[in-house]
Amino acid sequence: MLTNAVPTTRGPVVGAEQAGVRAFKGIPFAVARRFAKATPPPAWTEPRRCTDYGAYAPQPGHLDHAVEESCLSLNIWTLAGADRPLPVLFFIHGGAFVTGGGADYDGAFLAAHGPAVIVTINYRLGPLGFLQLHRHGLGEANNLAISDALAALDWVHANIANFGGDPEAVTLSGQSAGASMVIALATLPQAKGKFSRALALSAPGRNIMSADHADDVVRRVLAELQLERDTSAITSVPLPQLFSAVEKVGRRLAEETTSGTVYGPALDGTVIPREPRDVFADGSLRDIPLWLGSCRDEMVMFLKSTPPAAMIRTTERNVRAAFGDAGWERLLAYYRGTARLDEDPYKALLSDAFWHRPMADLARHHAAAGGAAWLSRFDHRPALEPFLSQGPTHGADNACLWAHLPNFIDRPILKRKGGPMTPADIDVAARFQTSLLRFVTTGVPDVAEAWPRFEPGKEPLAIFGQPFHVIPLNEGTRFRLWAELSLNTNDKKKMREAG
Repeated sequence: MLTNAVPTTRGPVVGAEQAGVRAFKGIPFAVARRFAKATPPPAWTEPRRCTDYGAYAPQPGHLDHAVEESCLSLNIWTLAGADRPLPVLFFIHGGAFVTGGGADYDGAFLAAHGPAVIVTINYRLGPLGFLQLHRHGLGEANNLAISDALAALDWVHANIANFGGDPEAVTLSGQSAGASMVIALATLPQAKGKFSRALALSAPGRNIMSADHADDVVRRVLAELQLERDTSAITSVPLPQLFSAVEKVGRRLAEETTSGTVYGPALDGTVIPREPRDVFADGSLRDIPLWLGSCRDEMVMFLKSTPPAAMIRTTERNVRAAFGDAGWERLLAYYRGTARLDEDPYKALLSDAFWHRPMADLARHHAAAGGAAWLSRFDHRPALEPFLSQGPTHGADNACLWAHLPNFIDRPILKRKGGPMTPADIDVAARFQTSLLRFVTTGVPDVAEAWPRFEPGKEPLAIFGQPFHVIPLNEGTRFRLWAELSLNTNDKKKMREAG
């Protein structure tokens, strides 16, 4: 049934109620012309029916009939009849910065079991959200996707109380590309005071692009489109042509440089003034509880893609650049000698290099600065493709997080079907969801005896599997080899600088 109208700063909205949960879908929080900063949508006076998801952000598979200006919407699930303001989970979806949307994440189950208010958002993707054109004649076109997320966060801060949420208890959360967005967003002065904790699942090792690399991407895209002398014409290039040009540039970057990255937040000096990891390290966010998570076999999915993702080549290239060919061969030989029966040592090495180690480093920065940090790894293989055949690879935790027990949910944008869960799926997913909802509610994912904080010299890693358990991150033999190679590299660097 339809809900009563709820007031917002732009006009009243009506949602739908089912099983005690009210859902409001496709609420516009902003509008935006191509490569222009988002602005508030036109106000309305009559109650707006928000019972269907809004338009997808333009992305591969959804380009021919994409509506660019009106893709910035959000979705809310909230418990009907709550007797107190509820904590809020603000979720930013992943998808390599080029696919996905809030419609892939139905928050009804989490809202009911929190209880909590669940918010998912859309933001501009691909070249529309991440081409940094501000130094190429289009003054506002920098970090537009980050600005979109900020606009959504501002909307939530101003309006969520009307939906039963507590604007002083907002958890920034995201997975994959969305986790990179969370890490960047959390450090921005514009976001200060608008969230109280942060959760990042499977944030890529390189969360932030340099301004020089972002400029190189733009120059290459303009050259591919033959627009070097008429930059402004990019605002009218058909979307299929624009996305195709950036894809070609990405393939060449992966072959010619140490980075195949074409999309992502960029250190532009304006929207993102500082390297996010430096902000965590200097203690500016010490009052923000931080949970960082990853999946055991992160890189398997990307190695099985056709062709293999660019990050495969660039990750190996970067490890070789850091430790030399001898260091790379020593690492690979050691991974082969210590591999589990079901483990591919090459994939495991790349998973550690690109995903696990950078997230542990960020936890160390935050903990050393006095912040509360927790680190986890998802080791369970969900009985759902692609995880059934690939193991606990990238996104396995996300599938369980959003499950409506005892079923996985459909993901319409990714075109992935849900299905029934096994008893093991239900057990691990329930534990994961409980930890998340406890974190959203209290800022602590579990009692200290079960899952201690990540602290200097004491680095517990929570394993979500059967059973849930905690191991010391810094006692593994692989960890010690990485540490030895890093120490040797740092010593050599200091000798060069001293000489």
